[in-house]
Amino acid sequence: MRRYPGAGILLWLIIPLALILLLGIAVRAYTVTEKLGQARHTLEQKASQESVQQAARWLAEAAEAIPWQTDLYEQAGSTALQGGDPQSAAGYFKEALSRDHLSPQGRMALGDAYQQMGDMPAALQEWEAALQAGGPADEIYARLLPAHRNLGDMPATVSDLQALIAMQPEDASLQYQLGLLLAAQQPEAALEHLAQAADLDPDLAAPAELLRRSIRTASLNDDLDFTLLEAGRALGSLGEWELAALAFRQTTQNRPDYAEAWAFLGESLQHLPFSDSAAAGFTELNKALELDPRSLSGHIFLALYWQRQRRLDLALEVLQSAAQLYPDNSTLQTEIGKTLAMQGNLEAALQAYQEAVDLAPGDATTVRLLAEFSLEHNYQVQEVALPAARRLILMNANNPASLDIMGQVLLNLGDSSNAERYFNRALRIDSQYAPAHLHLGSIYIERGDREAAYDEFNLALALAPGTPVAEHAQRLLQNYFP
Repeated sequence: MRRYPGAGILLWLIIPLALILLLGIAVRAYTVTEKLGQARHTLEQKASQESVQQAARWLAEAAEAIPWQTDLYEQAGSTALQGGDPQSAAGYFKEALSRDHLSPQGRMALGDAYQQMGDMPAALQEWEAALQAGGPADEIYARLLPAHRNLGDMPATVSDLQALIAMQPEDASLQYQLGLLLAAQQPEAALEHLAQAADLDPDLAAPAELLRRSIRTASLNDDLDFTLLEAGRALGSLGEWELAALAFRQTTQNRPDYAEAWAFLGESLQHLPFSDSAAAGFTELNKALELDPRSLSGHIFLALYWQRQRRLDLALEVLQSAAQLYPDNSTLQTEIGKTLAMQGNLEAALQAYQEAVDLAPGDATTVRLLAEFSLEHNYQVQEVALPAARRLILMNANNPASLDIMGQVLLNLGDSSNAERYFNRALRIDSQYAPAHLHLGSIYIERGDREAAYDEFNLALALAPGTPVAEHAQRLLQNYFP
């Protein structure tokens, strides 16, 4: 056999090179295995965010080194998201997607990453894709629902709620949310869901029934716009101002000449958190009075607007003009009294409140407002608030608000023992009545029973969130329990 010169030398060169290549593969395999082990160990511990982010990088490096291990990029994305690094997470998830190896759960997590980055359109797109790919529908709709609601996409929000209710028909909160949304758009369609919510959760029975009653009564007129207006008023009374504004706006769009709808829209816009408080609602209120110069709602809401702007002179001017149009209206007199009291003219304010009571002697609300004025300003409590409180008790001895007023009067006059008795009577009738908890806590503070006071203030805070009662309770907690 013929032998070529140098063949032996070549053989001896190839063998070491092959060994070096094999050794490189082994080293790389060892490095990948080591990184995977480090990542696994980190994730098994209560590691810091920085450590979890490092684990994500190790997983991504391993994915690059061994591309046949198709789930590593998704694992890297999930780990980065866990470590508070949504930008890297999105990059890893997109790499997995480009290789056609991203599960429906991974697409859902990619949507979460976009959400954390503030890119809601991209988040919604990925959640929708995850849903189409067979991802966990309940978890995805739970993401879509608040996103659509925050974006103001009410049709999509209704659709999300309907899908969730189909999966969780016994969830009272979902039924109630859908009832509220439909009340602002298709009031009669809301009735069934509000009834379901009330049946499933007794705590929702009162607000659900208030809204149902408003819709049912208004619908007897067979006028959708009037029904929307009344539904909006009920929503506003429940603090659902965004939905109330939606109902009023839809009414003005249906009937541009409907003055009352414009007036209520103007009022509702002032309660939205993102509104410019200096301008919100002013155009709509003027529109209402332009359409109907005798609109009682337009006058009252415009006066409230000026009160909020601290233009008490203009508020008083509007109210006095309205009182000339409606001299027998007690509400106008109480608002005049309130405005005069804000100006510091307590004597004139008292006269206005007393005139309101004279106009509506059987109206407990008007009598209560007189008592509250006297208490708030500590003005002639013995002469004004005490007789008004007694009158309230005679009107309805089982009304917790009336009992609470009497308790406040007695507390102001130094009779804390009987005041406590009235507060407890109010709470026996309605254990959820927040003002009585607040005032009972004040008695406990005076008595030195800090633990009982702390419990009562926290109850008031929890039972009436977002109200003046809750704000007062919060201040007391900060003052006495810093």
